[in-house]
Amino acid sequence: MILITGASGFIGKHLLKFLTDKYGQKDIVALTSQPIENVQCVLHNNYRFEVDIFIKHGFEKIETIIHAGSFIPKKSSDINNINASNMNISTTEALIGAHLPNLKKVIYLSTVDIYNSDSIITEQTTESPVSMYAHSKLYIEKMLRNWAIQEKKVVQILRIGHVYGPGEEAYAKLIPETIRKILLNQDLTIWGSGEELRSFIYIDDLVKAIVKSIDYDESLGEINLAGRQPITILNLVEKIKEIAKSTVNIEKAEFNFKGRNLEFDNSKMLKFLLDKETNLDDGLLAEYQFMKQSKQ
Repeated sequence: MILITGASGFIGKHLLKFLTDKYGQKDIVALTSQPIENVQCVLHNNYRFEVDIFIKHGFEKIETIIHAGSFIPKKSSDINNINASNMNISTTEALIGAHLPNLKKVIYLSTVDIYNSDSIITEQTTESPVSMYAHSKLYIEKMLRNWAIQEKKVVQILRIGHVYGPGEEAYAKLIPETIRKILLNQDLTIWGSGEELRSFIYIDDLVKAIVKSIDYDESLGEINLAGRQPITILNLVEKIKEIAKSTVNIEKAEFNFKGRNLEFDNSKMLKFLLDKETNLDDGLLAEYQFMKQSKQ
């Protein structure tokens, strides 16, 4: 039996569907603040619950937790939200403090934001978080590793990269914001040169990799779940415009701050958790069509 947190979020919704399709509804439980239709749920109020709540609900057979629930900044101004970042820590503490007699493994969805490097990022890249959000995620990683040693459990750390695909439109990110403006026939603005490199992983690929990690009885160490198809911001915006067959203008606005490149070596992910990545063009087309249909 698998327990999932964060099932109402962008990643969580896709993950929940994949899990129920693969394992069946009777083997999946969602820890959530609101009921989810056709899903076995245990309700919480800001992660306040009795330690034996899962036993009381008859879910003592839970063996794996996928901890996807987290405060995730929806815009850049949120990255240093102290209260929300602290909540990431306290909610995880509450989760591992629950009485689950058959628990064997926790899969934790961390973030590549713990890195601050302009070189190609691997799992060996020095951890150097620059925001409260990233600090909270790195702290939780360390907390879970220590807990796993003490309790003789398995903890798998998956550091999530920049995810795209249908359903991310709730976030003020580059891809959905570009599509949104194109659908409104508004001109596009790029701050600075637009030459910074970005890498993205398609939502379906991410979910497959997360679920595949369930199969391993031992920890594989930290794994970056990130794309390996780097593209400049300017080329990405031009590509989305081309996919949409749009005639809106792309304007450049002066910006003195130079952003860093974000490139990843995801060979460890491809070795253990994913056969191949979705082509960026195909993924962008799927997201554009989804947002266009949703607008109608």
